[in-house]
Amino acid sequence: FFFLMPILIGGFGNYLLPLLGGLSDLNLPRLNALSAWLLIPSLVLLLISMCLGAGVGWTFYPPLSSSYFSSSSGVDFLMFSLHLAGVSSVFSSINFICTLYSVFMTNVFSRTSIVLWSYLFTSILLLVTLPVLAAAITMLLFDRNFCSAFFDPLGGGDPILFQHMFWFFGHPEVYVLILPGFGIVSHICLSISGNFDVFGFYGLLFAMFSIVCLGSSVWGHHMFTVGLDVKTAVFFSSVTMIIGVPTGIKVFTWLYMLLNSSVNKSDPILWWVISFIVLFTFGGVTGIVLSACVLDNVLHDTWFVVAHFHYVMSLGSYISIVVMFIWWWPLITGLSLNKCLLQCQCIISNIGFNLCFFPMHYFGLCGLPRRVCIYECSYNWINMVCTVGSFISAFSGCFFIFILWESMVSKNEVLGSYNSSGLVDYLMSPVACHNDYFCYPYSVDYTYGVYYMRWVDDCNYVFAVG
Repeated sequence: FFFLMPILIGGFGNYLLPLLGGLSDLNLPRLNALSAWLLIPSLVLLLISMCLGAGVGWTFYPPLSSSYFSSSSGVDFLMFSLHLAGVSSVFSSINFICTLYSVFMTNVFSRTSIVLWSYLFTSILLLVTLPVLAAAITMLLFDRNFCSAFFDPLGGGDPILFQHMFWFFGHPEVYVLILPGFGIVSHICLSISGNFDVFGFYGLLFAMFSIVCLGSSVWGHHMFTVGLDVKTAVFFSSVTMIIGVPTGIKVFTWLYMLLNSSVNKSDPILWWVISFIVLFTFGGVTGIVLSACVLDNVLHDTWFVVAHFHYVMSLGSYISIVVMFIWWWPLITGLSLNKCLLQCQCIISNIGFNLCFFPMHYFGLCGLPRRVCIYECSYNWINMVCTVGSFISAFSGCFFIFILWESMVSKNEVLGSYNSSGLVDYLMSPVACHNDYFCYPYSVDYTYGVYYMRWVDDCNYVFAVG
């Protein structure tokens, strides 16, 4: 809520939707501003809850989160924080859906942008699942403060109901964070392949639509150990396995486009895209293992699940952010990034990622549960390897921030059209403020004037439009 979503959805979403849709701004700018400002009090409430001490984990499972076992008011502050963050995300989703609907209805060319479609599916998924989480934590607040018994068995409630409501949001949230990454990877594969349109465009759309539908129907695979009946467990297990089909469609489409790539093989953007595909595919394969309800009964809440989760969501979302910065940085700032530093950062990151998370599979297969502070002595050396990998991963993240800073200091300027396909071929680097440089005449009525380059103080270039 406070890192991945503000960057992937609130940040790049607000930047790319007007840019690729030929608009000056989103349809509901005031609602957009409200969704951004709501994150500040939400973050403040989260910090207050940390100071007061919540101690319920990130899943809020009752009865641990009930007033009997967690009487601290920090739990209530944490729930209020989630409410505000959820309202912010709902407002952003409504704004994105309204904007994309108007763009798709009036601009035929924008319908070919896989990035716009990925943000549309992301917004729909958020709009469907977030109210369920809001209802769950509201019911929990009533249980804690107003003596209701929605999740208290003594009053006729059921704590398993909370798990159903939580995971109905929790599992689609993974796809909310990874769908924008799917869109940008598809966009980059299209651009570096030299084609005008995406190979298998409708296949990619079908795959993302299938993920939205199936991803909202598989929350039960997080609950195989709570005593689900056989038919229910088989249903959730089967649907979880079926998700591998649209995922495979995306992966093979990306690989086909990369085979026809015209980009230099030493280009760091190609390295990062390949890293995304390899790491995400590996995490997806371990997810197929966990989809079997019999195996999940053994591996549930072990380090195997931790490894799978980080390979799919954490690494997928993080690499998506890195790829977005590398790809759009010249268009945002008009400056290029150091190619050699990006290559080093990609290598260091992949070493750190795999050193940190790959050994965790062995932990899980040995039956080591997650959230333990004392290990058996035979696990110490593997734990040390994971620790070293985590430090290397942290260093690679700081190194990437240094690369962005170095670009701002060295001022290696990018001149001319941005090297991409489709609409952004006609944009300058950096793009004109408020997208004045290129805008469809039926979306916003502009009087075109002089476009002043942002580096006018550093180099004597002035571009005129119209």
